[in-house]
Amino acid sequence: MTKQTHASSVNNAPPSRWIHRLSTVILFCMVLYAVVGLPNFHRDVTISASTDAVSPFNRLLWLLLFALSLPLMKAKWQDILDLLKSSGLLFSLFIFFTCSSLWALDFDISLRRILFAWIQIALVATLTCTISCRVTLIYFVFYSALVAAWADLIVWGIMPGYAMTSEGLAGIQLQKNQTGLIMMYGLLAGGALFFYPQSKKKRRLIIAGCLLLFFILLASKSKTCLSIVIAVPAIMGLVFLLNRCRAATAFTVLFSGVAAFLCLCFSYLLWCTFNNANPAAPFLDMTFTSRTDLWTFMLDEIQKRPWLGAGFCSFWSINPAIQPSLKTSMWFGSEAHINEAHNGYLDLLATGGLVGFVWGLAVVGYAIFLAIQATAHTEAVTENKAIMSKPIAFFHLSFLSALLIHNFTESNLFSNNALLAVALYFTFFDLCNWNRKRNVSEEKREFLRKQENLLRTRKYYTKVT
Repeated sequence: MTKQTHASSVNNAPPSRWIHRLSTVILFCMVLYAVVGLPNFHRDVTISASTDAVSPFNRLLWLLLFALSLPLMKAKWQDILDLLKSSGLLFSLFIFFTCSSLWALDFDISLRRILFAWIQIALVATLTCTISCRVTLIYFVFYSALVAAWADLIVWGIMPGYAMTSEGLAGIQLQKNQTGLIMMYGLLAGGALFFYPQSKKKRRLIIAGCLLLFFILLASKSKTCLSIVIAVPAIMGLVFLLNRCRAATAFTVLFSGVAAFLCLCFSYLLWCTFNNANPAAPFLDMTFTSRTDLWTFMLDEIQKRPWLGAGFCSFWSINPAIQPSLKTSMWFGSEAHINEAHNGYLDLLATGGLVGFVWGLAVVGYAIFLAIQATAHTEAVTENKAIMSKPIAFFHLSFLSALLIHNFTESNLFSNNALLAVALYFTFFDLCNWNRKRNVSEEKREFLRKQENLLRTRKYYTKVT
């Protein structure tokens, strides 16, 4: 066995007991805080853009988690370095984001936020290499969402006037969209756990938990999250059926679907031409809850800095004297609580420019590619809990699908301190870790095959001579 193969076998060995326990504690604290956060019972603050969104307690907690993970980094540093090498696309993207702080509108806040993004990335990479059970993350996401749901339910009962806003149930969150987002993420995790092998009692508890999450989601009136929860199971069902088909059949089904959609669009354009109708007429009255005003404003701002953008997270919630949204004459010019464009792609274009936009979409696209590969090449049940199974692969794919849909009307794509940003790191690193170990296993099998062929050849020549 070569040195490289021996090093790979050492890295793939089960972690020590103390490593498993410490990584589990850090993971639970990290996921619970990312999902639930800190309740803030002051929604009527008029100027939120005058302060950094990162509170002192938030800084302290992330730094404490980072300090606790240092022994894990020391114990598994080689494995972590190998994972970071295999995740070069995400790593290089954040190097670009770090450089973008040099030309950011607000250098101090942009640099502070990118440093905390690096801390989150280091934490997630470390935990990915030290967790001995792949399904642990999904359990913690589900349990954390349940904690948030019960907290919302209790606050709704004690302070109904505070918990239920005019737009929908916000609970302990600042707004109802955050509540809907947490419930959506928990439902995706619960759906994956439902297909994971376990006892009937646990399965009933998971179903009951999913019903509670769905009830809170309905009460939040978050249309985007509700649409995702309805659409994603259908998408995953289609992917599952295509995985069971031959490659030619799967390609035919996908090509037929795209062709049917294009034919429908072409037929609509022909009908508009013959009837002298405006093709955009059905969409003229759609404002998406006044989001179109924000999007028009963002397009104008993007044209001012088209290539490199305004710097990482340096557009919203920065110094009010230089924040672009507070200088406009539009309706949100005096509304400091508007802290996003309600479109993650426009925010990515505004802060990262065309370079960051293309790079960011490449990261998400690569993650989706790995997730599809994982759904096709993983097993439903594995004795080795450190290996990704098919329900976990479908959870990652469903999350990535939800992320793409969610960012059409909300903004949390590579956004610092956003739940889905931390969740994206977990998904990306877990998929890259699976792909890395799969490649190592294939190299090991190829090495053993060559050794076996060489041994057979030697035996043959020995027999002949």
